[in-house]
Amino acid sequence: MPPKLRIRPYKDFLTPAMHRRFATGSATLFLLCYLEAIWIGEWNSFFWTWFPFGRAAIRTGLLFLSSFIIFVLRVAQLHVGKRTSVSGWDTFRKHALGFDVVRTVGYYVLSAYLFSEIYVWSASKEADLNRIKLIPRTDRPMLNERPIYLTSFFFFLALFQSACHLFYDYDRLDMPVTKTKPLGSPNQLSHIIVPPSTQMKSEFPALMAKCLKRSLIVSLASPFIYSITWFYPWSIRKFSWSFTRAWAKIFWNLPKSGSLPSIAPYHWTVILKSISSGFLLLMLWEVGNAAFSTHVAQEPLKNERPITYESRDPNGSLLTGLTGKRLQTRAFAFWELVYIAQRFEGRRRNIFEDIDRAGGSTWSQLLAICLDVVNGMEARITSFQNPQLPVSQATAKSLGNRDPALPPSPELLPRIAQPVGDGINASGDIFTNPPPEKGKSRRAAVAMGRFVKGHGQSPPESISSRSKSLLSKAEETVLNQQQQQSLSQQGITGLFRKQFIQILESPLGWPFRQEYRRRLNLTVLGAPYGDVGIIVDAIDSLTRFAVGSLTEDKFGNVQKDVKTIMLSFTSVIVKLESFRRDIGIHWTDVQRKQECPEVDTILAALRGALNALIDAFEEYATDLKISRTEMRMAKEAAAAPNAPEMMGVNRTA
Repeated sequence: MPPKLRIRPYKDFLTPAMHRRFATGSATLFLLCYLEAIWIGEWNSFFWTWFPFGRAAIRTGLLFLSSFIIFVLRVAQLHVGKRTSVSGWDTFRKHALGFDVVRTVGYYVLSAYLFSEIYVWSASKEADLNRIKLIPRTDRPMLNERPIYLTSFFFFLALFQSACHLFYDYDRLDMPVTKTKPLGSPNQLSHIIVPPSTQMKSEFPALMAKCLKRSLIVSLASPFIYSITWFYPWSIRKFSWSFTRAWAKIFWNLPKSGSLPSIAPYHWTVILKSISSGFLLLMLWEVGNAAFSTHVAQEPLKNERPITYESRDPNGSLLTGLTGKRLQTRAFAFWELVYIAQRFEGRRRNIFEDIDRAGGSTWSQLLAICLDVVNGMEARITSFQNPQLPVSQATAKSLGNRDPALPPSPELLPRIAQPVGDGINASGDIFTNPPPEKGKSRRAAVAMGRFVKGHGQSPPESISSRSKSLLSKAEETVLNQQQQQSLSQQGITGLFRKQFIQILESPLGWPFRQEYRRRLNLTVLGAPYGDVGIIVDAIDSLTRFAVGSLTEDKFGNVQKDVKTIMLSFTSVIVKLESFRRDIGIHWTDVQRKQECPEVDTILAALRGALNALIDAFEEYATDLKISRTEMRMAKEAAAAPNAPEMMGVNRTA
């Protein structure tokens, strides 16, 4: 028997591709470092100012080392997909105490310190930024507070940039959601991914404006932060002066007096230097982040072929990427899969013909992986609507793919005989409750009535007489008569609801708003990160493989799964449309905008896929065992934005 071929994991091909893009992005940053090295240097010689093998080269290398730290930070904290949570406060609560926050602040502070040393060392004598200067007439050395203040300013700038980095989630790799043009559109093989150089050119003016704005803000606020004393026993100015003097005394014979200079270093020339130098440092950070994001988030291709092309088992390596543990690995694998389904006919035929594989044919495994991604949205919605239901049961309920060979679960076994009287006093029996009412408002009224009845039937002995008297005295002491009447009619929530709404409408209340878009994304995409691109790629890949199988699948293995794909897409569309209508608006969502672009993108992809499948396979519906009812439901879901609810769709039949 020939030895079993070892399947190389997908990361063995993705990591070298990432290294190449990492190097390309670093080259862009190195060029900016060279330009800034010329700018901050001494302009005393036309030739030596720019000569790449002189002092300019040394400054370039040191500046690159300072800015390259941010590249290391991005690699350490790289992730794909948006952060999903119900509110801004929920996001802060989940991520604020993590190690990523400490690492982000530490890396930016270290980068700012290195830049400050390079800037002070490169400054001319006229700038008066030497650490030590001579006292007039005595020629005795003394500390110069100007570089101390400038270094403190760079630290303030690092803290501000760290906050922006975390708030705007710079660590997220912004991959395009839609990688291909719609099926059937003209020139659908043309590229829609913008090259990195084009992206950088278009973003550069906005980056400059952003850096100048942030530098101005921090430069104007730094003198006040540097001198205030009320939040710490020592002011930052006194601490910086004492700390610098402590190590400077090792090298210089400084005066014994450690008092602060009588003249503060807030001269207008220092403020201008802080604005210009802060702009240069922010440009290194922002351009570095932009270069990293644009170069790394590129197509998983090498020499215009999929990166797994060089593998001995390309399909096996691709499957390891589609089932990888890390979300970014799966994102690039799905990106490659949708490219194979779109433009590489040879790989498509190879996937259709690869039937002798452990775990099933390549097509069957791809089908299971893609449907798991698509149906995962329906499973999360079912779990949200039935929080008592375990995730495994919610998945089984939504997917409807239980193996008939397995024995039924014990809790699902029917009871053959049950005494009629056993359920008379139980909640929900047919003898005590009326039949369910029709209409949302009527059902809400019935549910409220049950809630009130349940609380009204609590025994009077639950609260002692002494406790009641204490509560009554407390109400009389704290609240006036009007407030007591309002409290008795509306409850404590109703009493302060108006004040809550006013706070929520202000900028201070934004973190506590549970907006419609956030709540919908949290359920549909999952937590803590959700990526729309993976879902769209899974939908697009299945559709293109199914349509391509009409001419390329010589074994006919795909045709038996077309019905499953169509009914899955139909059911998910109906579920998403129903959920986005029923989820409602939370009372803290004062803007009340029922908009969610992420879900709209998914629904558009599903409808486009269904239309393509209907156009390709409608004439073969009888051979594929697709009934007229199922075809009609698919057409309604694909055409109408508000599809009617579909009950009992069997997607595995």
